[in-house]
Amino acid sequence: MRAPRGLTLIEVLIAMVIFLVLMTAVVQGLLPLFGITRATRTQLDANQQAQEVIEAIRSAWVDPDRYKKTCAPLALPTGVTVAVQALNNQAKPAGPRTFSTDCATALPDPTPPPAKRVTVTVHGPGGKVWAKLTLDIREP
Repeated sequence: MRAPRGLTLIEVLIAMVIFLVLMTAVVQGLLPLFGITRATRTQLDANQQAQEVIEAIRSAWVDPDRYKKTCAPLALPTGVTVAVQALNNQAKPAGPRTFSTDCATALPDPTPPPAKRVTVTVHGPGGKVWAKLTLDIREP
């Protein structure tokens, strides 16, 4: 009986080339997924940031004085803007209001509307909008 022989160098090299070709095809298919994952993560972070700002405003407006002044004592993160619109009794826009993060200097609205629409926008580099959330808040 003959002893079993090992693989020749050429057989090993051919197997390695086949393996490398297959791995290249698999990696090429996965590369776009990494970009999508990164973009999705950025979008989720922006949405979370907008949600935190809008919730901070909603919490601040439990105080009628802050609601009347259209202010909330918070530090807006870089790239975040807040727009406030007064709403009438039918929830129709009745005019813009100026939002302030300094409640000490903000002037109260003499006739506060029954509700305000708050829109928080998160901008990325180049001004691209990453997230935009809107919430209607009733007068306390």
